[in-house]
Amino acid sequence: MWGTITDWAEAWLLDCRARGLSPNTIGFYRDAVKAMVKVVGDKPMAELTAEDLRAFLVKSFEDGLSPGGVAARWRAARAFVRWVVREGGLEHDPTRKIKPPKVPEVDLPVVREWEVKKLLAAAEMGKNPLRDKALVMVLWDTGLRASEVLGLRVSDVKAEAVRVRRKGGAVQWVPVSLPTYRAILAYARAERPPSDHDALFLTRSGLPLAYDGLKMVLRRLAENAGIPPKPPHAFRRGAAVAMVKNGMPSYALQAMLGHKSPVMTAHYVRLAEKDLREIHRVASPVIGLIKRR
Repeated sequence: MWGTITDWAEAWLLDCRARGLSPNTIGFYRDAVKAMVKVVGDKPMAELTAEDLRAFLVKSFEDGLSPGGVAARWRAARAFVRWVVREGGLEHDPTRKIKPPKVPEVDLPVVREWEVKKLLAAAEMGKNPLRDKALVMVLWDTGLRASEVLGLRVSDVKAEAVRVRRKGGAVQWVPVSLPTYRAILAYARAERPPSDHDALFLTRSGLPLAYDGLKMVLRRLAENAGIPPKPPHAFRRGAAVAMVKNGMPSYALQAMLGHKSPVMTAHYVRLAEKDLREIHRVASPVIGLIKRR
């Protein structure tokens, strides 16, 4: 099959849709290929070279993208090129000659146990105490993505688990603790407004709670608790770190978080190990022995 980069990109995106990838993922893939075409031109796919891809990476940095943003764009472009290779549009894979952009390790915001306690206390003083308490507990207890929490329906809740719609369309029952189940039940029975919508978490007017609304809830709770606000994903990181520190094996954490590979899960394990190192600096028996001399 002959065709330009754009021709092949359209075929690839069709394949992505057929595989059930999310609209957000497909949109990001499309933007990445467009950015590549803007640099290398819409040449025949068979003429794409490693030099073209390096020029694309250089231009991405020059455009002001962060190292993480360049790396994400590169992963999308690499996935596209490797798909074309498998489909026979390229005889050799030019991405094999290129090292991925280096991404410096940064400390991303993580919600801690003491912060959750303050947020729960603040929720009890708010206008929607049962909903906000249930939201915080679900986020902290499960490590779900914000979109997964907001996608929960009333029928998705049972005593020991919630039914979650993962990225890519997969459905999974994720365990919840009994206190979290009771918090959900209390909200559903006593505070959830009448609504034609089946979303579990609603606004006071009965509409499904949206992402911006969730951020506002968490920001308001943080302000009332007297702590810095953190984004919804910080709860996912914090929950994962707490699970590792509490003894959850990495393979179980991978299943809990809905990761398809252990690579992302390993990131949370490293965060937990860093926490343990910091705690040890303070609690080290040898340090204590030396101080008491």
